[in-house]
Amino acid sequence: MKISNNDKRSYQTLTLDNGLKVLLIQDHLSNKSAASLTINAGHFDDPEERQGMAHFIEHMLFLGTKAYPDPGHFSQFINQAGGHCNAWTGTEHSSYYFDCDHQQFNSALDIFSQFFIAPLFDKEQATSERNAIDAEYKMKTKDDGRRIYQVHKETVNPAHPFAKFAVGNHQTLDDRDTCISDELCEFFKTHYLAQWMTLVIAGPQSLAELTEFAQQYFTRIPFSKAPKLPIHVPLYRAQDMGKLIHITPKKQMQKLIVSFAMPNIHKLYKSKSLSFLAHLIGFEGEGSLYSILKAQGWINALSAGGGVNGSNYKDFNVSFALTEQGIEFYEDIIEMLFEYITLIEHSFEKLPALYADKQALLEIAFDNQEPSKLVEWVNALSVNMHHFDESDYLAGDYVMTGFEPQLHKKLCRYLSAKNMRVVLIHQGVTTNKKAQWYNTAYLVEDLPVHWLDMLDKIKQPLPEMTLPDVNPYLKAKQVLHESAASFSKPKKLEFKDGLNFWFKQDTEFKVTKGHLYIEIDSKVAVSSVKNMALTRLMADLLMDSLAEPFYSAELAGLNYHITSHQGGLTLNTAGLSANQPEFAIELLNFILTKDISPIRFAEYRKQLSRHWLQHNHNKPVSALFSVLGAHLMPWNPAPEDLAQSLKTVTFNEFNEFRLAFFNAVHIKAFMYGNWREIDAEDMLKNIKHTFKDSEILEDLKRPLIKLKQPFHYAVHKEQSEHGLLYYIQAKSAQVKEKVQLMLLNQLVQHLYFDELRTKQQLGYLVGAGYAPFNTRAGLAFYVQSPNNSSQLLQQRHDEFVAMFVNHLSELSLEAFSEAKQALELQIAENDKNLRLRAQRLWVAITNEDHGFSMQTRLLDALRTLTKDVFIENAISLINNKDSHATLTFN
Repeated sequence: MKISNNDKRSYQTLTLDNGLKVLLIQDHLSNKSAASLTINAGHFDDPEERQGMAHFIEHMLFLGTKAYPDPGHFSQFINQAGGHCNAWTGTEHSSYYFDCDHQQFNSALDIFSQFFIAPLFDKEQATSERNAIDAEYKMKTKDDGRRIYQVHKETVNPAHPFAKFAVGNHQTLDDRDTCISDELCEFFKTHYLAQWMTLVIAGPQSLAELTEFAQQYFTRIPFSKAPKLPIHVPLYRAQDMGKLIHITPKKQMQKLIVSFAMPNIHKLYKSKSLSFLAHLIGFEGEGSLYSILKAQGWINALSAGGGVNGSNYKDFNVSFALTEQGIEFYEDIIEMLFEYITLIEHSFEKLPALYADKQALLEIAFDNQEPSKLVEWVNALSVNMHHFDESDYLAGDYVMTGFEPQLHKKLCRYLSAKNMRVVLIHQGVTTNKKAQWYNTAYLVEDLPVHWLDMLDKIKQPLPEMTLPDVNPYLKAKQVLHESAASFSKPKKLEFKDGLNFWFKQDTEFKVTKGHLYIEIDSKVAVSSVKNMALTRLMADLLMDSLAEPFYSAELAGLNYHITSHQGGLTLNTAGLSANQPEFAIELLNFILTKDISPIRFAEYRKQLSRHWLQHNHNKPVSALFSVLGAHLMPWNPAPEDLAQSLKTVTFNEFNEFRLAFFNAVHIKAFMYGNWREIDAEDMLKNIKHTFKDSEILEDLKRPLIKLKQPFHYAVHKEQSEHGLLYYIQAKSAQVKEKVQLMLLNQLVQHLYFDELRTKQQLGYLVGAGYAPFNTRAGLAFYVQSPNNSSQLLQQRHDEFVAMFVNHLSELSLEAFSEAKQALELQIAENDKNLRLRAQRLWVAITNEDHGFSMQTRLLDALRTLTKDVFIENAISLINNKDSHATLTFN
């Protein structure tokens, strides 16, 4: 098995007697263990008359097994063991995964394995959970992603399983001759067989102990010798091609998707030939298709290579985010796409060098691969095991075995007009069809044959079109520096008015990578709501203007992002360390001096205003969180207020604002990774030089509204779902109160979900969570319901809280200790990689935790917290409603 040079974990594969393929991973640095099981069964396997069945099975496996019949027992156990569990259902695969305290892993695997050995499929639970499936379906009926996807399903070969309705609802999953639980049981017996499963088990335990777990708990999963039947029906028939499909979205958007039909491409993973072709078409540098179309004012973005794929099909999509003007020129855009494809075909001799570039980048990425969260890692690997050879379970996404000329030419032949479908998503089209389930308005037309003939006859690219050059950023040699005298926390290299600069060399993760954060604060940014909106607009326009000149840097593993925050802008660069400091200074100079196009200003002002107005459309809980955030954080206005303030801003006003913004600034910077102190001192010198013309500004303190009396807010909107958000703000900023609320959340979140979602079925979106605003701790409860009014949601919430207070007063020492242990595991969890460590240290700097001791202080406060003190404080916080907020949506 190919393993990254930076991977210190141990691996072992085995196949159990029932045919279950297992990958075992010893991670001696982890204090958690994790497991993931993925099955080659998904909604494609739904019976024609029972669409949504696979999704229903996914829900039901969490609601009791013969060995552990209590609904939600596993979720509660994992919660108490400081872990997380989840599942998903796809087209041809379904996956289940969890993590927990490694000391509880043995018991967790026992409960988890029973999902696949003897699930209960209780009739009462099936009746109840069907309501949750229906609520999930209804919640997504106004989601444009689902609505557009349904049109795709209705315009393919109806005999292909892709055409099936994946989610299910009351109609498709109703009781017929008998309770549907009998049919669920039959589906499970037919499709949940060990030979179609993969299992990944990981933790600090030895490989021998993990082997024992696998054999002890998973050998009893039923199996058969039956092969998985392949899909022989094609996704598209001849009559499904050459179509123009107009779709009317709910939200304002303009999008063009040019789709080419291909067969299954999973076996191409070794050469990455299709990814390489997508890389060429998706190039964004000078002379690219993206650059030319953007200069015309027709597109805002381009992406290539996406599209649905499965065991016998692949859509190769070239997608364009259009401007309003671009809608009128969609045919010209498609013609220029074909001209660019011609350029690729004509430039065959250049391709091996460009392929080698991408190959080198993937090799560097693999060797500098950083560990992700264990639960995410095992889930990804359990899916990889279905698609990659055993030797490539870890490396499959990074392998590039060599440029294959004949395969490349074969793939290019699929990019023909006769093998094309075009989807145009925009408002204002006259439609004649409504998609089932989601009521999407759409129109299907034949593309003119003479135009398709003309496209296939294009043999000459435009003279200004070019392919990418060999990447100049790859010339820098990546050297892993020896660790200097280590210091445990970041060091102040500069800390005075106007500039704070922190540095730390990485001595733990040992990768040739680094992270740079540069925060630029300006009083101008927060002097009015309009200026807060202009700061966000400036961040978007800068990202837009930098895309073309720095595209090669991104390809070479140098990533950057400019974001707005309360008070200004943040530049974050990340990736390979060798030339990252020079790259960051280059970006800073562009930020200060790069001309912004008035055309792009007008386009982004319109797009951003539209985004703000649509952001919470049909999302009551999201809208209520926006209202609460705007109330508590004055420098974080509501989206509607931002949109309104931007409406009349002129290009000249924007330019004046930009000049004023950088006239007086406060800089806060942090450099962490594979750098020496001398590199950091050079970076500090360059930052000072870059901002030499700016005046000095004191550090800005982000304001917070402290609730002194109950806050109530109600939203009324026609044709919307109902919502409730109930928020409890901490009385102080003390660490002991943060821990108090964290522990309260640990105890309440599962009970709240179980009572209001699983038992009462009030809605699909139900939860409780720790929710700080500007570092002030808080606890949020939320429910979104298609059927139940906010008054009823409030009533049920209040009833639950009263019940929970009684539960708290009777809390046993054992339950209290279990909750403390689970929370301690979460707080004490080690940073898995350089990125997570950099983020944690940067958050400490921006929160003025200059001792970098928050984790230690939280653990100390938790360990000294007694049951009696906790209960007294928790009940007082719940009953004293001066710092509570109630927000409703009807």
